[in-house]
Order: sequence, then structure tokens, then C-alpha cells
Amino acid sequence: MTDFFKDYNPWGQGLFFLFILAFTMFLRHPVVQGASFLGALSYLLVQVGFQKSWKTLVMAISTGLFITILNPILIHQGATILWYFPNGNPLTLESLLFGLSAGLMFTTMILWFSCHNRVMTSDRILYLFGRILPSLSLIFSMVLRFVPLYKERIRTIYACRKGIGEDMSQGSLLRRFKNALKIFSIFVTWSLESSIETADSMKARGHGLEGRTHFALFRMERRDYVLLGSVLLGSVLCILAAYFRRFKMVIYPTVKIAKVDGFSLVAFFVFVVLAFMPVILSLVEEYQWKYSR
Repeated sequence: MTDFFKDYNPWGQGLFFLFILAFTMFLRHPVVQGASFLGALSYLLVQVGFQKSWKTLVMAISTGLFITILNPILIHQGATILWYFPNGNPLTLESLLFGLSAGLMFTTMILWFSCHNRVMTSDRILYLFGRILPSLSLIFSMVLRFVPLYKERIRTIYACRKGIGEDMSQGSLLRRFKNALKIFSIFVTWSLESSIETADSMKARGHGLEGRTHFALFRMERRDYVLLGSVLLGSVLCILAAYFRRFKMVIYPTVKIAKVDGFSLVAFFVFVVLAFMPVILSLVEEYQWKYSR
């Protein structure tokens, strides 16, 4: 499946990621966390496929498992005691559930941020915040760009040095240390030269001058207004549901979940649709491209 969500206007994309990350972080209801996790996982698979996403999945799931296991070992609150550790501290059902909830939240956040970084590129961030906070948005977009750029430069330098037999895997320990310093020196020199070229290019293009205009390739179309309205409407309904405690879940001292009524079912359905919004839009777009006449 093709990721068509990345082709939408940055306003709809940015608003979607803002709300879905906020709901995932602050709402502990199992329906919300489960739907958000499945939505992030499915969208990541749509973006890059399973073979290219397994490293991200392993890192995210490992982080979640670590938090899940660590919480009941360190926290012993809760009224339902399941077992006692050899040192006498109790293992409670509430601490286990809280660790599971926190681990699932961290796992989902990692997956969503992985999807976010592939969609919200530096040009889209500049488009959103360039007129409001031009300097801050420029610095933020450059920082996001430097991380993959520097990784690629280090790989290039290492491959070149390995080709002439002067990398960190050959020779004695002292020779490997000198080769590592040489690689680091080349990397720093290359980065400083690149920063000077970037500064000269920005100055030549009139960065910081008053009255300088901004150019963007993004335009709001009808589908972008539909996405923006859908995200706003669904997010407002979910906020109202959270305000009226339909998403409420208390773990300590005992587990208490809000009762399910008609409004809760509607809110659950809306949040599930919101969590799977990128996948749903990609399915609709692919159907229109391949099957509709």
C-alpha cells in the first residue's frame, strides 16, 4: 500500500500528530492506548513495510517491555497483592498494570514519532512556523536534518578509510585509536566547512532581511480541508469525552475504569477512526487511483 497521507497539506498532518500524541501521552484508558498502538503500528507498516520497520519495532517493544518489568520491581503500591519478592516487597496487580500501561504508552510514542519524522520534513515545519517563529523553526528543521546527514557522513568517511586500511578494525589498539581520531577529525572538518557554506548561502538568499517573502509548494485543497475538519471535530469530541471522564482510568490504589455508555461508545469509535486516519486515507486514495473509473 502507498502512503498517500504524506502528500496532504502540512496543516492537517501537523494537527493530526499533535492531537494523537497528546491523547496517547495523557489518556490511560485501554481502548485509547490499544487503538493508538495499532494505528501507529499499521501506519508504520504502510510507510516502510515490515522488513524496513523491524528495527524500530524491536526498539519500541523492548523499551515497553523494560518499563513494564521495571515498574512492579520498583513500585509496590496497590491493594491487590499477587506475590512477594525474596526481600519481602509485594508484587501488586496495580503496579503491574501501571507498568504495562506506561510501557505501551512509550512504545506507541516511539512508533508515532517514527511516523512523524518521515512525514513532517524540514520544509513542512518551515511552512507551518516560518511566519510565526522564523528563527526557531529554522533551527529546529536544521537540527532534524543534521541527525541523518551526520550519520551518512560518518558512514562515508568510515567506508573511505576502510578502503585504504585505516579504519578502527585493523592494526593494534594504538593504531585503531589513532584511526578513530583521524575519522573524527575529518568529520568535524567536513561539518565546519559545510556550516560556513550554509551560512554564506543563507546570507546570499537574504535570510533575516525585512520584507523578505516566503515561498512554499504547499496549497490547501479540498481534501486538506476535509482532513483538517475531521481531525478538529474528532479531537474536540475526544477532549469532551475526557473532560466528562469517559476516558478515565484510575490504577492506584485499586483499578477503576469509567462506565461505558452511549457517549463512551461514540467517543471510542471516533478515537479509533482518528488513530487509523492515515491508513484510512491511504486506502481511500489507493481505491480512487486503482479501482474507481
